[in-house]
Amino acid sequence: MSIRLMIKTMLRRKVVTALLLVQLALTLALILNSMVLAKQTHERLQEPTGLDLANTLLVQIKPTTPALRQYPALGELLERQLGAIRQLPGVVAVAYTNQSPLLQGGNNGSLYKVGNEERNNLSTVPQYYASADIFQVLGVELKSGQLPQIPQSFDSDSSPPVVLTESVAQKLFESDNPIGQATNQGIIAAVVSDFYGQRSADMVMYNTIRIAPLYGVDWGYSLLLRVEPQQVVSVRSQLDNLLRQVDSNIEIFHIRTLQEQHQRLYNTEYGLSVLLALLSALMLLVTMISGYSNAHFHVLKSQKEIGIKRALGANKVTILLELLAEGWLCTVLGGLLGVVAAVLLNQALALVISIPVLSGWLVMLTLLLLLLCVTLATWYPARIATRISPATATKTL
Repeated sequence: MSIRLMIKTMLRRKVVTALLLVQLALTLALILNSMVLAKQTHERLQEPTGLDLANTLLVQIKPTTPALRQYPALGELLERQLGAIRQLPGVVAVAYTNQSPLLQGGNNGSLYKVGNEERNNLSTVPQYYASADIFQVLGVELKSGQLPQIPQSFDSDSSPPVVLTESVAQKLFESDNPIGQATNQGIIAAVVSDFYGQRSADMVMYNTIRIAPLYGVDWGYSLLLRVEPQQVVSVRSQLDNLLRQVDSNIEIFHIRTLQEQHQRLYNTEYGLSVLLALLSALMLLVTMISGYSNAHFHVLKSQKEIGIKRALGANKVTILLELLAEGWLCTVLGGLLGVVAAVLLNQALALVISIPVLSGWLVMLTLLLLLLCVTLATWYPARIATRISPATATKTL
């Protein structure tokens, strides 16, 4: 089985071979990137968020009248809504907040230790303004300090104290005790365990919380509910009617669990990975059909040549391996072109979404998959070639 002779044989079918190489290259590029996206999405969905996703409900609301979107009418509305929700069986705790966790982006700002701005200024840290029950709703653990219990307004003598998540406290203060220290957002009152805030933040676990009233919600606000296990469906089904009974001048955008919110956070990557997987499956099917047609046509055109080889002593195994080897060589060449195409596609996707670079082991795995599929596609035509009788083939000489 000379590679030089196999290449000459392939060059005799230039157009067919070129089309097959292009199909193999595109198929490998699509499979590689769909696998990378699927792997990344799966890993991110399995990452700890610090939250009880299944038993926490998120309600996104916006008052429809301008008066209800401003303090003090807004404060009264929130108290009535929270009071009504607390009466529902199965509700452990409920809190209002200017935004929910697990967002792509939202309300955020810079955070730094006073007097040390140049060294540790974090430009994008989510800022939560919430009621005191927010810590019970999120299920975070108090690491140090004391949690604020009473909402403190921003127009008082001092701004509301700040609660930091553990990772951002370590970033700003390292080994120092952060409690009582000053930041540009206020004095640190407590440090709590990490939870997932925003994808666009400096780090997803960096968060600041202040117990304060909401003064304006032109873009709406969130209600977060911690619900007993097995009660989520029951509580969820009652929320819409209950909130409209409290005040009908509201628009409820959605009611969902944080688990659903978490999955929506990666909808783009998931959707693209599914799309690329479907395209990959179609391309793989087309490539297998093309490989079968190419091998079958080659066997029909080469019956005389195969018959001569059989007459000169070539056994069936040798004929089978020669025909399969041509498919393997074509797959390897197409795979090399496919690696280049996969890198280019990966770079194009990186311009619009977050996607990791291709790994060597994944390239080898995909190439082996292509080799397996091409082998299956060319097996039957190769088996037909082994059945050609030397006597039958040489009758045409």
